[in-house]
Amino acid sequence: KVQNPITYKLSKNGKDGKIVGYIKLQEFNSLAKAKLEDALKDLKGQGANAYVLDLRGNPGGAFQGATEISSLFLDNRVASYVLDKNEVEVPFRTAAGSVLISNEVPLVIWTDGRSASASEALTGSLHDNCRAIVMGEKSFGKGVVQAVYGLKNGAGLVLTVAKYLTPNGDDIQGIGIVPDIKGGVPSSFLPFLPSDDTSTVDFQEISKMISMCKIPSP
Repeated sequence: KVQNPITYKLSKNGKDGKIVGYIKLQEFNSLAKAKLEDALKDLKGQGANAYVLDLRGNPGGAFQGATEISSLFLDNRVASYVLDKNEVEVPFRTAAGSVLISNEVPLVIWTDGRSASASEALTGSLHDNCRAIVMGEKSFGKGVVQAVYGLKNGAGLVLTVAKYLTPNGDDIQGIGIVPDIKGGVPSSFLPFLPSDDTSTVDFQEISKMISMCKIPSP
């Protein structure tokens, strides 16, 4: 059974009085986009006017899920470029007319060294399009697209079929995504149960940083 990868809550930020929608995305499985959409609608209905998307510890999953989720925040923008075996860049664009959270609402992404693959594709998409500020630690650095093929003996063969670049053209393979704000996220005594305390985020500063960002050509 596919597990719901989303947990979320509403909280008030003591620094600037923002009503913060906190969302933890554990992995990019077949339920990720739909469940995240449900969470955003619920939080928005409760009055959320700022968001934290927690991708710490998220190892990734279906690459296409990153583009689908980006569509909830970005309207018809390049989410990533995929390079095929001939080094031809193929743009993956977000959908038109699917945005749930408008650009005026500040968004922060939390990452760490275990945020990988589709997590990094989503982070790069929202960051390079000036939609989100990244906080925490540098991500893992998995910038390839892989496919799993079933064999007759029941085993699986994993092949790298392409690599991807962020909208700004950055190849993150083996490098990762460096956060705009290093640290600043709540720590936890248990690394696999990170804290969801959003009071560490200064959303006034986040909004200022986003406004100064240079959006790439569409």
